[in-house]
Amino acid sequence: MKKLFLSIILTIFLFSQILSGQGAVKQAGLRTGYRGGFFYQISSDAGNSEIGYNAMLSFSNNGIQLTGLKIVYESPLTDISPDLYFAWGYGGHAGFIYTDHLTFLDERYNFNGKQFLPVVGADGWLSAEYRFQDIPLNISLNIKPFVELTFPSFVKIMPADLGLSVSYVF
Repeated sequence: MKKLFLSIILTIFLFSQILSGQGAVKQAGLRTGYRGGFFYQISSDAGNSEIGYNAMLSFSNNGIQLTGLKIVYESPLTDISPDLYFAWGYGGHAGFIYTDHLTFLDERYNFNGKQFLPVVGADGWLSAEYRFQDIPLNISLNIKPFVELTFPSFVKIMPADLGLSVSYVF
């Protein structure tokens, strides 16, 4: 598990120079919430807005999920603060869980022993992000609703995965 995690982190840092465009801003951090984890993001200007590509590694139910998001940062909310940005986005996730039960519509389904279950899903993103000017730090209050299909045939709908993200900007 540690070797897999280190391999993924090393791959992200090796390819970050290839993926970064002119004037790209990179950040790495931690997101809390129901499906929280470690994330890495590359952002760059695109017309009147800013586009970010976010990769997040999450751990839940003795499993791992990798989430990819495209996030659009609108112009700053200058009426409140020039450093506060509204963002929205979308993406998906894939991974697996290793568990002896699943819960669907408040019903618990037990298995005979632990099962390896692949998962795939679609994600949304809404956030308010504050960017500190004096220090390389961003804080974001975000919501990441998702719909997930767990094979063989379970569906999970999470309309309000509320989280707090803290990231180092470099």
